[in-house]
This record gives sequence, C-alpha cells and structure tokens, in this order.
Amino acid sequence: MELVACAYCGDMVDMPFECSYCQDPFCAEHRLPEEHRCVKLRQIRSGRDSKRGVIRDPPKRSGGLGRFFGKKR
Repeated sequence: MELVACAYCGDMVDMPFECSYCQDPFCAEHRLPEEHRCVKLRQIRSGRDSKRGVIRDPPKRSGGLGRFFGKKR
C-alpha cells in the first residue's frame, strides 16, 4: 500500500481517512472535522443552522386531566 501524509500533522499513514467535507486525507487521530479544524465545517454548520431556524417549545395547555388527578387551577 502507498503511504499518504495526514493533511493536519503530516504523519504517514497507509489507510488514511478522507474527510467528507474537505476531501483531504487524515490519520486516525485527526479524522473528525473538529479534530483537524476543517475549513468547510463552519460553512456546513452555519448553513444547516440557518435552514432549521429557531425551535421553540409548544405552548403548555391545561388539559382536563389536571382536574381529574387533583391539580387545582
């Protein structure tokens, strides 16, 4: 097998991990985007968060079961 240098630390590895965001080869220690400071990670996260928007809790409703179980209003 051919040895490849990790794009973050330069260690030579025979089975590199390829980042799914930046497509660079990395060693086992730097395989996660957070571990090699992936340049595309910020772009991916900001795009994903802006699509989702703000998530709010639904309003609490006082149902009829509260009276049944002895809760007073």
